[in-house]
Amino acid sequence: MEGCSRVGLVAARLVAPNAGATEAVCAMDERIRELKEGAGREESRINEEFIEFLNKWSTPVLVVLAALAVAYWGWNKYKALQIAKVNEATSAYTSAVRGNPNPDTLANIAEEFSSVRSFGHLARLDLADTYLLSVERGLMPGVEFDPANPPSEADVLDEQMRQTFLERAASLYRQVYEATNSVRGKEPLAIEAAFGLAAVAESRGDIEGAKRHIEDAKRLAEKMQYTALAMIAENRLQTLNNVGPVPALYDAANLPPLPEPEPIEPPATDESGSGIEVPADAPDDASSAGEQTSDDGGVDPAAENQPGDEGSAEQSRESDGGG
Repeated sequence: MEGCSRVGLVAARLVAPNAGATEAVCAMDERIRELKEGAGREESRINEEFIEFLNKWSTPVLVVLAALAVAYWGWNKYKALQIAKVNEATSAYTSAVRGNPNPDTLANIAEEFSSVRSFGHLARLDLADTYLLSVERGLMPGVEFDPANPPSEADVLDEQMRQTFLERAASLYRQVYEATNSVRGKEPLAIEAAFGLAAVAESRGDIEGAKRHIEDAKRLAEKMQYTALAMIAENRLQTLNNVGPVPALYDAANLPPLPEPEPIEPPATDESGSGIEVPADAPDDASSAGEQTSDDGGVDPAAENQPGDEGSAEQSRESDGGG
């Protein structure tokens, strides 16, 4: 029988010797053979498709994996650099604000670390505070007042320099306020900048402008539920109504000359040169003796009470008794 394998034919004759059974067994054997051949062809087709897939996509997949690895390495490197930058900014800022801050140093920190967290804003606020404090003291930044060593004329602010420092402080405060008032988490910086703008306006005599900036600080404080800052702003608004005119600061050239001190005469001394001070209106010995004698030649009653005349007084009483 065609299409029937030798094994199938032998099995058909042993199981069913008649012709019909033999044909059935051979048909089954043929079906099994076709299934095996189909499975082989399917497996071969799958292998060919997998090989084709690898040939087509292996290179792009490897490139993507390599890119992910490089990106992961770069991200870790970036984080390490950021941490190092934060540490550097922290060290520089801490050193700059210690003691008497230098305006140039604070300006460099504000420029160099402007993108490192909030160090740029903090440096600008401190720089503005330095200018404002300089205006309040009337001295150049960094100059300490020493009563024993008065500052030179170059260290004293004139009116033009005072206005220049106020403008610099206002610009720095405004820059920080505009950059932080709408950024979540940086409202404290905006509040401090608003208080600084109010101080500048008050120094210029602009009370209404100072009130507007204080109201901005109060609004932000209430929004973030900073109760203490809101109370400070409210108290400041109430006291601004009682602020008088700003006192003028004069340098030595604009002050009136000091009065000349009156000469002091040396004290008088006696003729013996003993150094004992003798009042100018004190009588001499001769005039004192003459004052004790009355005009009619009698004894001055005041002289009778002198300690040295006790014996003369007793003699006079005895002569009066004897007479």
